[in-house]
Order: sequence, then structure tokens, then C-alpha cells
Amino acid sequence: MQQSVVITGAGSGIGEATAYKFASEGFDLLLIGRKVEKLEKVKAQAQARNINIKIETLAMDLKDFDAAKLQAKLSHISIPTILVNNAGIYTQNKPDDTTMTVWKDMFEVNLFGSVQITQTMWTIFKENKKGSIVNVASTLGIKPAPNTSAYSASKAAMVNWTTCLAQEGGEFNIRANSICPGIVETPIHGFYNAKASDKDKIYTGITEMQLLKKIGRPEYIAESIFFFGSEQSTWTTGAVHNIDGGINIK
Repeated sequence: MQQSVVITGAGSGIGEATAYKFASEGFDLLLIGRKVEKLEKVKAQAQARNINIKIETLAMDLKDFDAAKLQAKLSHISIPTILVNNAGIYTQNKPDDTTMTVWKDMFEVNLFGSVQITQTMWTIFKENKKGSIVNVASTLGIKPAPNTSAYSASKAAMVNWTTCLAQEGGEFNIRANSICPGIVETPIHGFYNAKASDKDKIYTGITEMQLLKKIGRPEYIAESIFFFGSEQSTWTTGAVHNIDGGINIK
């Protein structure tokens, strides 16, 4: 039976790499992100990896989630069995200058948007008695760092919520697991667009923070997302998986 995966934050970084992984494995795709041009670029690259799959895109800011638009796009692909909640934003702020706007934005995008799309997909998964939810959290949701209070709190909430989903979904054959990446080379980080003259110094500092002495790549995370989303992890639910080069235990 042909299956499909819904991926948020699919226009770049981890979401983009995840789209390519699932495309290569033969899954239909629904790619969700804020910018049409980025989604269409990923769609073209994913389609080139497998001309036999169906790919739909949906430009939508999760702060303005529209269930009807999601349902309309789902009708054009095969039965959705996997949801990857990957969309997120990140900023660093000191405690006394983390405004309520920052707090609200962090939770609206990093958590509430995922909650809303999961509620829609949950109904579908229950009807089909099959579903797998992969929530992309962060090692900061397990072990916070200074000046990341709003982001870390939103990701800690996501980890806890994932455990609840696993407990509530078992009777319906719905699995839920969370991935906690460390520092990954994606546009969410300010250093990603740093001047070339500054990058070597920045990257050296980052690699020294890792037990494995290298910065994360989106492809590393995509492999784990595929494992937990697919039937490769058919007896796994409620897991919290760090993939961080060892930064969390250094």
C-alpha cells in the first residue's frame, strides 16, 4: 500500500533533508512551509529522486493554521501514515529582554502549530488505525543553555507532549517519538549566514563542543526521523532520541 508523509518546515534544513529521504524511500509527500518558492524547489529536487511518487506543497504559517487547506491537499496524495513536526524558530535572549512577543512566538510556532496539525492528522490516523508522529524537539528541551529560556521551554513542552501522545495513541496503533538534535548546520542558526571569514572560527568553536568533533548535518537528523517514522521502529513509541554529537553529555 502506498503511504505518504506530512512534513512541516520542509523548505530548508532538516525538513528539506527529510523530504529527500522519504522520497528516495518511495513515500508520497506533503511539504508544508511558509515560502512557496522554497517548497517548490524542494519538491523538484525530491521528485527527481523518485518520479513515481506524488508530491504536494502547502504554503502556510503554522501561526495561522488552516485545517481545511490541509485536508484539501491531503486528498491529492495517498493515505497519510506519518507526520513530521519539524517547523520551528530560534532566538537567543537574556532573561530580562525576552519579551512576551518572543515567548508567544516560540510557543505558537514550536508547539501550538504542531499541536493543531497533529489534531487534524490524529483523526485520520485513528480512522486508519495506523500513524506515526515524529516531533523534532531539541537537546535544549532536555538540557537548557543560558539565554535560550523561551526556546528551551517550548521544546521541553514538545518532549513532554510527545510522551502524552504515545500514551494516548497506543490503543489506536498510533506511535509518537521525539528527536532531539544538537547544533545542526541549518538556516535556523545565525552562524549559517555568517561571513566566510568568520565561519572557520565559529565552526571550530562549535566542533570543540562535540564529543565527535563535528557539527551536525541535516542528513544525519533525516535518517533518524525516517527510522522513527517508518516501520523500522514499529515497536517504539514514547522515545526521546538525542542526536547531537555527544554535546548533551560532555
